[in-house]
Amino acid sequence: MLLLGAWGLAIFFPGILARHDPIALDLYNALLPPSWDHPLGTDQAGRDLWARCIWGIRYSLGISIAIVIGAAIIGTIVGGFAGMMRGPVDFLLMRTTDVFLAFPYLILAIAIASAVGTGLMTVVVALTLVWWPGYARMVRGQVLALKELAFIEGARAAGTSTPMILLRHLLPHLIPQLSARVSMDVGYAVLALTGMSFLGLGAQPPTPELGAIIADARSHLLAAWWYTTLPGVFVLAAVLSAMTVSDWLETRNKSQFS
Repeated sequence: MLLLGAWGLAIFFPGILARHDPIALDLYNALLPPSWDHPLGTDQAGRDLWARCIWGIRYSLGISIAIVIGAAIIGTIVGGFAGMMRGPVDFLLMRTTDVFLAFPYLILAIAIASAVGTGLMTVVVALTLVWWPGYARMVRGQVLALKELAFIEGARAAGTSTPMILLRHLLPHLIPQLSARVSMDVGYAVLALTGMSFLGLGAQPPTPELGAIIADARSHLLAAWWYTTLPGVFVLAAVLSAMTVSDWLETRNKSQFS
C-alpha cells in the first residue's frame, strides 16, 4: 500500500514532489552532479533531473496503467463472448486473437508505431492493440470453466442475456485473476513504453518521459553517470513495485480460495 501511495502521489500530484520545472532550460547549470539543490543532478540542458524523473514516472507508469487496463477491458470482452457464444463467433474471435499472438508483442507494437507515426498516443494505441490477446485467451478459458456451473445455467433459464451474464455473474469471478495479471503486466508495459521512447517512437522532446530521458543521456554516459543511471533506477523501481503488488494480490487470492 505504501508503494501504491507513493506512485499515486507521483502520478497525480508530481508538483508536490518536484519543486523545479521539468522543462525549464538553464544552460549555465548543465550536467551538474547531484547536490542539495539538484538531488539527482541536471541534464545537458540544465534541467533538474529529479523533477524530470518524477514527471517521467507520471508519464511512464500512468500511461502503462492505462495501456494495461484498456487491454484488459478489450480482452475480457472478446474472451468472454468467445467463451459464451462458442461456434462461429468463438472461432472468428480466437483466430483473430491467434493472429496477434503469432508475433512478438514488442516487435508488432514497434511496427505499428513506425507505420502510424511517433508520439505517446501512437505508442498507447500500438501497445494496447498487441496486449489484449493474452487477456482474451485467459478470460475465455475461465469462462469455459465457469459457464457449466449451476448458477450460470440458472441465469440462462431466467432469460438473462449473454452480456448481463458476463457482467453480473462471471466478471466477479474473473476479477481476482485479472487484478493480479494487470498489476504484473504494468511492469512489462513500463519496460515496453520506455523502450519504445528510447528508440524515438514514443515521447518526443521536451516531454520528460523516462525512456526519452535515458535516450538523451546516452552520449553523456561516461561524463555524467547520474544522467543515465538514476532515471534507470526509477524504471527499475516502477517494475519491481508492480511485481511486488502482483505477488501480494496473487497470494491474497490463493488464501481466499484455499
